[in-house]
Amino acid sequence: MSGPGNSRSRSVGGGFGLVLLLMLAVSITPPSTSTSTARAAGLGWSRVDPAQVVPLDQIPAEFRESVSEVIRDHTFHRQGDAESFPCNAGLYMSLVNEPSITLALWKDLAESPVQVKRIGPNRYQGEDGSGSTATWDFVLRTPKVHVLLAYLSYVSPRGNAKIDARIVLVLHTGYYREVNREPYVQHDVEAFVKVDSKGWKTLARTVRPVIERVLEDQVREAGQFVSLMSRLVVMYPTWATDVAMKQNEADEPARERFREIVAQNRKPNASDGRPVVMANPNEATADTRRR
Repeated sequence: MSGPGNSRSRSVGGGFGLVLLLMLAVSITPPSTSTSTARAAGLGWSRVDPAQVVPLDQIPAEFRESVSEVIRDHTFHRQGDAESFPCNAGLYMSLVNEPSITLALWKDLAESPVQVKRIGPNRYQGEDGSGSTATWDFVLRTPKVHVLLAYLSYVSPRGNAKIDARIVLVLHTGYYREVNREPYVQHDVEAFVKVDSKGWKTLARTVRPVIERVLEDQVREAGQFVSLMSRLVVMYPTWATDVAMKQNEADEPARERFREIVAQNRKPNASDGRPVVMANPNEATADTRRR
């Protein structure tokens, strides 16, 4: 299998990468307790040239400095592994660009406290039901690169710790066809986190390992989540369309585009039923049972 190239690192592309998905990942998958995982998340303090990470000239001027600051002075950094999966480019872009539809599909299959609403053409707000709230902007949306700038606030369950942070998610995507001409997507998710909270140094010793573990899991799950959802949509197009058309957080043109893309990619062996996702979404894409 041959995939697209990436000038910065591996032969990878960009993923779903939404702050929403980072929040979803925490809600559906408990953080790992492995210390090796925590170390892999990557500490900050090593300066990175933002121009080597994102196309700054394509990012609107009002976001450019904030994006640069987070990348340059990040507290945490993580780049997820590349993942390849069969998916039409149009369907992939629809799942990436319409988080309210993608969330609605997941919540129809599994209980999740995550909420999201669209508050502007490129701006969303969400909360995970466990103390995290976020507002994020798509500051760049292209078929091959997405850049998101998020403002995240976390309050611990007992209210004795509060962390405010900015996150830049960089999402590279490559498209290619296998020898059988089936379309494939290859992507990864890269996250830069800058903690802005006053008194962070006091909390760092106890809180840092937790954040490192969560960030590692979130970035990995974000990349896998869109792969899972794209396969479910292709396997169960009637279900996907029915759920999306009832989602009021997405505007009517977005819902209609999704319906058309799903119809265009319907396969002869597609099911008219509803998928059943296993408790751990990494164990299987979907049960083959109909409902």
